[in-house]
Amino acid sequence: MKILGMLSILALLLGTTAAVAEPLRQVRLDGPNAPELAMELDRAGFDVLPRSVTAGSLELIASAAELDQLVAMGLVPVTVAVGRPFAEIQAELVRAESEAGAAVVVPPGYLNLGQIQASLAATAAAHPSIAMLVDLTAFYDTPPTVEGRHLYALKISDQVAQDEDEPAFLVVGDHHAREIVTPVIALNAIDELVTGYGADPAVTALVDANEIWIAPVWNPDGYEHVFNVDNLWRKNRRVFAGGIGVDLNRNYPQGWSNPCGGSTVPSNQTYRGPSAASEAETQTLLTWSRDVRFAKVIDYHSYGRELLYGYACWNHPFDAYMLAEATQISAASGYGGSTRGPSADGEHYQWQFALMGAYAFLAETHIDFQPTYASAQTEAALLWPGILWMLDRPTPLWGHVTDAVTGAPVAATIRYEGITFQNGETNASGGPFGRYHAFLPAGTYGLRFEAEGYQTLVVPGVQVASSTSTMLDVELTPTTVAIVSDAAAGGGAILDAAWRSPVLQYGVGRPAHVTLRIVDVRGAVIATLVDEEQEPGRYAVPWTGRNDGGRRVARGSYFYRLEAGASVASGKILLAE
Repeated sequence: MKILGMLSILALLLGTTAAVAEPLRQVRLDGPNAPELAMELDRAGFDVLPRSVTAGSLELIASAAELDQLVAMGLVPVTVAVGRPFAEIQAELVRAESEAGAAVVVPPGYLNLGQIQASLAATAAAHPSIAMLVDLTAFYDTPPTVEGRHLYALKISDQVAQDEDEPAFLVVGDHHAREIVTPVIALNAIDELVTGYGADPAVTALVDANEIWIAPVWNPDGYEHVFNVDNLWRKNRRVFAGGIGVDLNRNYPQGWSNPCGGSTVPSNQTYRGPSAASEAETQTLLTWSRDVRFAKVIDYHSYGRELLYGYACWNHPFDAYMLAEATQISAASGYGGSTRGPSADGEHYQWQFALMGAYAFLAETHIDFQPTYASAQTEAALLWPGILWMLDRPTPLWGHVTDAVTGAPVAATIRYEGITFQNGETNASGGPFGRYHAFLPAGTYGLRFEAEGYQTLVVPGVQVASSTSTMLDVELTPTTVAIVSDAAAGGGAILDAAWRSPVLQYGVGRPAHVTLRIVDVRGAVIATLVDEEQEPGRYAVPWTGRNDGGRRVARGSYFYRLEAGASVASGKILLAE
């Protein structure tokens, strides 16, 4: 069934109409080739519900414009449900449970956005030593959502007000507004962590060893719309000429524009946005991640009860490794090892594993977007062991990259010798400690560390195991830096009574005019050892302890000053009898 080309044409025509406020509809399409039709509709940007596809039917969520497209193709959509305020649905469910009998204990029900934010604040207030609520929008000075809302996360750690040299772990929910099971999962994880700290040795150890961040709702505008207007709503609430909303989990840069990226039509439910990272929600998560540098990420969605890994269209050198890890997370989460590839590219977790080196996966949870609240709570309890498993999973390779002279952290690019990444994937160190993490299959690797202003360092023969962690700290030498040495003096530039000559060694990273001078404590030049144009390379210059006039100088403290272009380095030399 070749409908993709015609659907694309219709999408362009219908996508130019004014945005309308009709509720979304969940519809069923019946036909003998439903699986093939589902694939074609999915490629055309329709919001096909994967678990609904059978040999003879499929279901999808559609806007009015998308319904027109389906009818124009000769298809006959049968309405299954019409979007309406979830608050009404929840009230009906609670009322029905209450009427079922006095013995039934009705749970409080799903929290609206304000109640979730109040819950986060209350947790931080009740556990101030280990929990802190952060207004990420304000902290990073990123744009608020189109409806003016801020994005929040709760940080949980033993020294919560400090940036510690620990791996960071991220739990995020509700990129898609209607998937209201996912904030329940996130809030349950928060409760398990703060109540278990000090009471459960395993939880206590994990909180002590990690910086854990949990963001229950990443689409606050859409979440509010689900509660107050349309329970089938998926996207955020940005208004375009041809439709409303961007699918936030199609808006991330990695794979955004490839053939498996989201729809280019604003009226479609999988519209990827006018450009990669066009949305405030996406921009905030990117900025936050570049600062914190999450080592591990779990992004909760619904529904399907399976772990997603890798790309939809692209290949990755570590696909087999990611599949094996996703299988273990799925098993630990109560999903029996069920996994699959994603529906699209441009998803949040893909950017995390591709460009941040993170151990990142997406979990499709439950078998419904909006089950009863009691069922959502059961699902959250089922998934909690999977979160513990991820937290406890050893990082195969990690360490710090620092300046060999100052010890300061260095933001370095990290590459793996002999491994080809076809889609711009990379890894790097960063943050206040120069920390990095690498999730690699077991084996032996050559690691190349590169940073602007530093000499490239290649570390061969790095052993990575499957179930243990290896730490590798590296120091990068600035491209222009003096390293003073004298073997007879135990490595220091110290002249003894025999006036053995110290050697000043330095490297030049690019062609430059280089000067190397010895000065006294007042800054007066004693000797000029180098004053010339030099090509990149390593240099060694001896100093005989004499001034420019050829006379020996008095014992005591002197300084070298090395200049190469705009780079300057200096250090102390002691002359002793």
